[in-house]
This record gives sequence, C-alpha cells and structure tokens, in this order.
Amino acid sequence: MGHGKETPRQKMIGLMYLFLTCMLALNVSKDILDAFIQINNSLNETNQNFVSKNQMLYASIEKSYLATPGKVQRVKNASDSLRTKADFLVGRFQHFKDTIVIYADKIPQSELIVINGRNYIKQEETGDTVAIETVVNNKDNTDIPAQIMVGPEQDGSKGQARFLKEDVDNFREWAIATAKQFGADSNSVIVKNIKSALNTEPEHVHGETGAAHTWMSRYFEHLPLIAVVANLTQMQSLVRNIEGDLLNLMYGSIDAASFKFNKVIPMILPRETYIMQGNEYVANIFLAAFDTTTPTRVMVGDRELPIDPATGLPILRITGNAVGPQTFNAVIKIKDPVTEKDVAYPITGQFQVAKAGLVVSPTKMNVFYIGPENPVAISVPGVPADRISAFLTPANMGSITKAAGGGYIVKVNTPGKCYIAVTADFNGTKKNMGQEEFRIKRVPDPVASVLGMNGGPVDKAKLQAATTVDAQMKDFDFDLKFTVQSFQMAAKLGAYFVEESAPTNRITANMKQNILQKVQKGSKVYFENIKATGPDGAPRQLGVLLFTIN
Repeated sequence: MGHGKETPRQKMIGLMYLFLTCMLALNVSKDILDAFIQINNSLNETNQNFVSKNQMLYASIEKSYLATPGKVQRVKNASDSLRTKADFLVGRFQHFKDTIVIYADKIPQSELIVINGRNYIKQEETGDTVAIETVVNNKDNTDIPAQIMVGPEQDGSKGQARFLKEDVDNFREWAIATAKQFGADSNSVIVKNIKSALNTEPEHVHGETGAAHTWMSRYFEHLPLIAVVANLTQMQSLVRNIEGDLLNLMYGSIDAASFKFNKVIPMILPRETYIMQGNEYVANIFLAAFDTTTPTRVMVGDRELPIDPATGLPILRITGNAVGPQTFNAVIKIKDPVTEKDVAYPITGQFQVAKAGLVVSPTKMNVFYIGPENPVAISVPGVPADRISAFLTPANMGSITKAAGGGYIVKVNTPGKCYIAVTADFNGTKKNMGQEEFRIKRVPDPVASVLGMNGGPVDKAKLQAATTVDAQMKDFDFDLKFTVQSFQMAAKLGAYFVEESAPTNRITANMKQNILQKVQKGSKVYFENIKATGPDGAPRQLGVLLFTIN
C-alpha cells in the first residue's frame, strides 16, 4: 500500500488482502483478530463524526430554507431524500453486522437491547451496556458470514448479500444522478468518488487471471467474522462520506439559484413626506435592482397593479378616506430562475391616516433591536418638541427616553411587538395623537470569517498564516462589535478526523502544527462550533466555515 495516494476503499482492500496472506498459513493470531475490533471501533467513531458534521449541513440548509423557501425548496427536497436514503443504507449494513454476530455467538433475542437501530447486550461482569460488535466471541469464524451473506451457491444467488448489493447499487445510481442534478459532471471528483467507493462490479485482484471475484465473495467469503464486520462498518463510513460531499454540493448551489437582475434604478425612500420648519428631511437613497426580461407582477386583492411607465415598476395608489391605521395585503410574483414557475412573496403594508399628523420615524431601521440604543425621531406638526411626550407600551418591553438634539432613544429587552404612543400639549390640554407599532428583534447573528473569507478554496500557505477567527456584522446599520469566544478546527488526515479546540478567537499553535501543516491538496478544513458574544451578552453559534486546500 505504498504506491501513491489511495482511496479509503483501496486501502481497506489492501488491508484485507494482507490479512488473507496470513490466513494462507492457517495461523491467525488472537492479536490480529483483536486488532480488527480496534479498527472497527475506530471506524464507528469516525462514522459518528461524519453524522455530526452532516447534521450541521442539514441544519444550515434548513435555516436557509426557512429564510427563503422558494429559493431553497429544490435543495431542501433533495437533502431530505438524501438523509432518508443514506440512513436506510447505513441501517442495512448495521442489520447484517448484528445478524452475523448474533448467529455466530448464539445470542438469545431476550438478551438483546436495541438502541437507535443497533443491538446491545449487558455484560455480566461490569453491568455495562455495550454494542454486540465490540465484544464478539467467535471472531475467527469464517463459516457464518459466508452462510448468511453468500449462501450455498458460488455466485451468491441465494445469499443475503445479493439484496444488500442491490441496495448499494440503487444508492450509488441515485447519488450520481443527484450530483449531476446539482452541477457535477461525469468527470467530476465527486462522481468519480461515488463510483469508486460504491463499486460492486467483479474484479481481479493483484494480477489474478480467470474468473473475477464477485463483490459478495470479496467482502463476505473466506474472511473471519470480525473482518466482515469491519468491512460493513467501512461501507457505512463510505456512505456517510458521500452524504457529506453531496450536502456540500447542494448547499453550495443555493446561491447559484439566486435571482438575476439586469437593470438598476435610483430610488429615494423618504421617512417623512412633510416636515415642520426647522426639522430635517430624511430619506434613504439607494439602487433598486429588477429584471426587465421577467416583469414583476403585484396583486393587491384581486387587482393587478399597473406598471409605472416612468420606472417600469408596479405602482400602488390608495386614497386615504378613513382616519386611523390602514392595512393592505399584496403578493409579489416573479419567475424562479431554475423552475421557470411563478414564486409568490406575500407582504403586508400599512399606513396611517390622521387629521392632526403624527410622525414617528425610526432613524436607523423599521424595527427595534435588543441590545443597542435605537434612535427615534418623533414630531407632531404645529407642536414644539418640548410639548410632546412619548411612551413605550407595554412598559415591560423596554423604555424610551429623550436624547440630546431633540430625538429619542428606545431600549428594548424582549422579542415581540411594542408601540410608541404620543401625546401633545395644546395650550395646556393633552391630546392623544395615536401610536405606531414596531417589531422587536434580536440583533442578527454576525458572520464568521477567516482572512476575511467565509469559506471556499484557499492556498495552504495563506491559511497557515491566518491568526484569528473573526465575527462581523454584514449589511447592518448599527456599529456593533462581536467577539469570537471559542471555536474548533477539524480536518480529515488519512482515515481519521483530527480536531483541535481554541478557547479564544486565536488560531492555536496546535491547530497549525497538528492540522494546517499536515493537510494536503484537496483536503477540507472545517472551522466549527464558532461561538461569539455581542452587546446583549448572549452567546451566538455561527455555524461552519469550510475551506478546501488548493
């Protein structure tokens, strides 16, 4: 096995044939059989790491789906199918591992304890509950695995492995088709890895001639029981690894399905349509993007809004006949760039109609955030600022106080809704001027980065030069500081995952020595369990950064 880089499957095959060389002498030592137990235990630990990392990707896809269901629906459906199919195939491997051990050790059904699809027994000596594959008695049995999996016929036509082979074949073909669905071609690394890892075709081994070894014979015949168990555990590992590769491919395709725009126009969005003498006119000025080749349709009730010839955008006109808050519901329809079907985005708008104008406009954004000070400008036309009183209701949601310069500062503490109620003093008589509703939210999570990057391809030397993991707010008006408190770095080195932890935001010497100096081209380096805190003191989990070494 010293002739260049090999896939995990090739390494496993080489190890098996090394074992068979020993078998030729009919002198298999107990130490070698015990070594297979250690190998099997290590593979099970690796599989659990795969499950944990894959779960983070499933959670990231779920989070993206909840944020933009129309955009992520295709990825969500595919990831749900992947989870079901991968769990099913891993469960099938587990079933046959347990079946072989139960028959060989003659374990009564009454002694079996089933936990998460695996069979356990309670050891009389210690009272511990352990997986049956970790305490095999008949490790050297070569008959039971062949009888169950291959059967009496040489071609395996009556053994249970023929059904398992069909399951592997089905998963392989589905995985290849799914990879191609998300942009991978037949020559891509992921498709080649799937074909190689789940290859069930007959093959010659070490230059042999004549009839090729069938998949059933290679993995289940003429091998001691514990080697067969290790083979099945290795197959579980291959499935989990493919599951992770497909999840990365799916998650990376989310942005590829974003809407495209071919025109931008300047927009002015005023916070007030009229002002009093001495007050400020405040407006947001920005560029709005849209696609002229795919016109946007907006429905308000049963009415489709006309297109404004000056801007090419739908325009809404409503006459304010009734005094008080007014609400309308609209549905924006635009074609999905992937499916070409209309995607509907419902939205609710509201405005206030009043005889005596009340103006309550947030000076940063249309929500209040827990933690920072939220500045608010409040004015009533015709009333001096010193004769205006503002109240936050419900009172237990926070407070509102006057600030220098005539504005107000709102501090809130609980997510939900609150109202700013305003009264004005008209010559000694206080009059209720109405109230405005605001949403209260937590400050959005910052985005983790290394070297200003959020993942993707990176040179090994560049990544080795990195010193910290940072947390930054993106597209957020408040100037807030977040500090990374801890994180983990992980990478697959050979057949194992190596992990190192950092108690601060700094990349440790152990991380550089044990991981970054040893990763090879094509290796994936994970920054995970990134925890940061901000002004509100609440810990934030920032997800996973994935870098691929160039």
